[in-house]
Amino acid sequence: MFGNVVRYRLLLTLCLLFASGVFAQDFFKKANELYDQGKFKEAVPFYRAAIREGQYEPFAWFNLGNTLVQLGKNNIAMVAYRRTTELMPDFVKAWILLGDIYYISGDPGLAIASYNRALELREESDHIHFALAECYLKGRDFALAQKHFEKAIELNPDRMDAWFGLAEVYEKLGDYEFAIKTLNNALQLTASAGPEVNYTISYYYASMDSTQKAINAMEDGLLMDPDNTQARRYLAQMYLQAEAPWMAIFTLEEGFRHKKNLPELYVDLGQIYFEQHRYDEALEQYMGAWKMGYSQGRIGAENIANTWFNAGDEERANAIYKRILEKK
Repeated sequence: MFGNVVRYRLLLTLCLLFASGVFAQDFFKKANELYDQGKFKEAVPFYRAAIREGQYEPFAWFNLGNTLVQLGKNNIAMVAYRRTTELMPDFVKAWILLGDIYYISGDPGLAIASYNRALELREESDHIHFALAECYLKGRDFALAQKHFEKAIELNPDRMDAWFGLAEVYEKLGDYEFAIKTLNNALQLTASAGPEVNYTISYYYASMDSTQKAINAMEDGLLMDPDNTQARRYLAQMYLQAEAPWMAIFTLEEGFRHKKNLPELYVDLGQIYFEQHRYDEALEQYMGAWKMGYSQGRIGAENIANTWFNAGDEERANAIYKRILEKK
């Protein structure tokens, strides 16, 4: 949700394989040197030459795949990794990277087959189980998604994207209580849990119409992340829904202590004051935003001027119109 709660993408962990031996012209060695120098485009023809000459062919295909990924040519890299697995069916890293490519390319079915092959080869890692869980979640197979998210957490308790993934499984099943319990466990068991965990818990409580618990979770997140303006504004709205405008005002005013020049906070405060008919205070907030060039501030100030005009106080209305034009 806030901060950057929002899900984490699969990363390709690339490695180059080296072999010993001497050829009249060692294309494989030259290609690896170019790769190490970051000259990926230049490395490609040397890997292809190594393949033509039969120099360490499975490894040349594999390294070619890595190089093509670096060049953003995933579809061609897929062919290289697939050829690697044909030549060396027990080469685990090739199966894993092939699975990553399939997933990124939008083919979770083939990705699952590749990752499962890696598991058959006795490769256990949180990456594989997390990737499988993501694939199953995408296919709405929640039971298998849960199983693999749990295994990823077992192998790496600090993997927050797995905790979030497991919570999402329960969310998809409509079981917000277990989703909340999952994230509360993350807060207890991992040092990498940040404020986005609290924000997500708040969202789940709000989905259950547990307003006060949602507010409490959002407050906990802001204690760790006081500069998060979006979360602060959302908390203020929650207080307004809970008929506690004074707490909404306090929350927004606290925001000025952390970020003084945010026109959105001025406008939000102005709106609260306006709805309470505290027009002079609302005007100052709106004008604060307008002086920063924020158009919503001008609109708010004009609404106050219009209110006075409609009430028959043209003098006060005209004075406000003048302030708006002069940005004073």
